[in-house]
Amino acid sequence: MSTSGGVDHVALGHSLARKVGVNLDKARPKTRRMWEARGLAVIALSRGDLTEAQKIMRPFNRNSGARKVLEGETA
Repeated sequence: MSTSGGVDHVALGHSLARKVGVNLDKARPKTRRMWEARGLAVIALSRGDLTEAQKIMRPFNRNSGARKVLEGETA
C-alpha cells in the first residue's frame, strides 16, 4: 500500500499473484505487468468503474469472444 493513503496497484497486483501461487520474482516482465494491471483494475472496480477496469485489462485479453462479452457486444 502506498504512503499517500491510496492503494498501490503494484503491491495489490503482487499480493493477488502470491495468493494464487504466482512468483512474480521469477516471472517475465509481461506477466508482472499483467498482474500489476489486475491490481489497477481491482481498484477501478472498487470505485464502481467497470469501463475503466475493462480498458485496463483489454491489452491482456487474447480471447476476442470473451472480450466482446465483457464489452457488452454480442459474440
